[in-house]
Amino acid sequence: MSALPPLPPMRKPTRSLPSWPVWVFFAVMLIPGMIVLALLGFNKDIAQMGLEFQRDAIGRSVVVTGTLSEVDTTSGLPMTTSYYEVVIPDADGRPGKTVTFTGGEQWGFPPSSEYPAEQSFLVIADDPPRSVRNGPVGSIDPVTEETLQDAERGRTIAQAVWVAGIVIFWIFAAGLPILGTVLAVRRHRKRPGLVPRI
Repeated sequence: MSALPPLPPMRKPTRSLPSWPVWVFFAVMLIPGMIVLALLGFNKDIAQMGLEFQRDAIGRSVVVTGTLSEVDTTSGLPMTTSYYEVVIPDADGRPGKTVTFTGGEQWGFPPSSEYPAEQSFLVIADDPPRSVRNGPVGSIDPVTEETLQDAERGRTIAQAVWVAGIVIFWIFAAGLPILGTVLAVRRHRKRPGLVPRI
């Protein structure tokens, strides 16, 4: 009587990965992901507004220097407001028009009256002219074709990053629950001692 061949060794059933780390990661990342997505959208909107401003200002804006003319103390408040006289150059070579712009406010106890003697203003040549930006002398850049192109590039990059953020967010927002469910089902099926129903 011939001996039976030895049986091959029994392999231990492999255990599938647990699903709970996936769900924890999903729960932890959901709110921060939404916040980051909102910030990217906000940055895109800011870049769009900056581009629209550049398009509106190009060809009809000028950077001028204003001289401090008056400091006004707000009645009943510890606040002062500065006013600067600015000469807007005339495009036809005639004497420029002198206008007054606000150069900022200061709070303090008592209110401070110390303001720089001069400030730079970015002025849009509307009727009347309006100041859209002011700061220390030399800190304000004029609107040029180069700054317009920079604003267009910035808007394009901000939009691309925002779209990429949306795609990545939804890959994780939809993919992680699916992965967690698949892992949970596989782990449940591989539990020992389960008798399949017929």
